[in-house]
Amino acid sequence: MQWIDRIEGSHRQELFALYQNEWWTKNRQYDDVVRMLEHCDIIIGCCVEGKLIGFARVLTDYVYKAMIFDVIVDEKFRGTGLGQTIMDRIKGHEKLKSMASFELYCPDRLIPFYEKMGFATGTSSLLRHQP
Repeated sequence: MQWIDRIEGSHRQELFALYQNEWWTKNRQYDDVVRMLEHCDIIIGCCVEGKLIGFARVLTDYVYKAMIFDVIVDEKFRGTGLGQTIMDRIKGHEKLKSMASFELYCPDRLIPFYEKMGFATGTSSLLRHQP
């Protein structure tokens, strides 16, 4: 396995392909994904034989909060511990070692997976504004 902190070249198309297989990201457009990648604070990518098979991104203020987004593992590699490894790399990342809080959104079926890593369901409501 090779770990990368930037998604460039063919890895952009591979990430887009991973997104096309997930319900929460399948409607994203390639150009928007490229633009999104330019504005992430932390990127964790995992490649096997040069192909991107795992990904997550973080937006953070580097002090109080780090929001984890788009934790995704290629279907062929699910159940291998790669998702756990990606999360461990985020929580142990040099720039994130002193974070007060890591947060993420996930479907109900994945709550047990994240609870094993110390995440707990929150009590506040998400407020959203879409212009």
